[in-house]
Amino acid sequence: MYVNAIEITEIPSEETPERAQASVAFLSYERQIQVVCDLREAPAAATFKRKVALMRDALRQLKRMPEFRAGRAVLEFQPGILPEGAQA
Repeated sequence: MYVNAIEITEIPSEETPERAQASVAFLSYERQIQVVCDLREAPAAATFKRKVALMRDALRQLKRMPEFRAGRAVLEFQPGILPEGAQA
């Protein structure tokens, strides 16, 4: 899967400001994979570190999906799409 865009949509949480819930979508020309992330101890809201933490959790979930774990599919990213610290 060649990912050419990543969309992060945060889900407002009233429990604690340290908690981050978001939908992270990995988009390609062929398909879209969307995962829901729930970070109990996330960096402050609306920061670059928070986005990176959400992407890292989403990548962790993707790598556990059967097609990627078994090697039937490979994740590739458009150059520059992943910020430093969130590499696959």
